[in-house]
Amino acid sequence: MTTWMRGVLWLVWLAATSWVWHVGALGTGAALAAYLLSGLLLVWPGAAGRRRRSELQYVEMGKEPVGSL
Repeated sequence: MTTWMRGVLWLVWLAATSWVWHVGALGTGAALAAYLLSGLLLVWPGAAGRRRRSELQYVEMGKEPVGSL
């Protein structure tokens, strides 16, 4: 998942949590805990180390010099 997509999902989560808190279905402590946990999940390293299958990979071919015998 790309970084901007994670950011958009985080903003949607914060907006939804804020709305649920504003309606009164969620307490203040639970809302703050949800904000903090979502912030931790936002900065958690995602699949940054994973490679895409479509990514080009270059292989250096070792060639022996011609006529080195």
